[in-house]
Amino acid sequence: MEYIEFSKYKKISDPKTVVNGYEDEEGNIFYVEPAFYYNLQGFKDKRAEAFEPILKEMERIVKANHHVIFTGNFEAPMYEKEGFIYKEIEDISDPLGLFFEDKSRGSDYGD
Repeated sequence: MEYIEFSKYKKISDPKTVVNGYEDEEGNIFYVEPAFYYNLQGFKDKRAEAFEPILKEMERIVKANHHVIFTGNFEAPMYEKEGFIYKEIEDISDPLGLFFEDKSRGSDYGD
């Protein structure tokens, strides 16, 4: 899947994964897992004003840490790579004071 938000970066691939990888102009590398991207799109759709600040914070995190995997769940990442740190969407949005709860899950009511 193509993530247009990251089209300014050089796309890189790792034959060990289908997770999208990118390299910035300074050689910093980051990967964006589908679950993280889904959550990012939730902000784009429901909290449009939060979208650009989140992208800017992602860029800052990549520049500060050099090797980042943006994951849906850091306890069970889809892609693991030595020397990389893991960040969930809440790691980015919460410190910025940007909150979004995805309530599109099934009902909690039973029979």
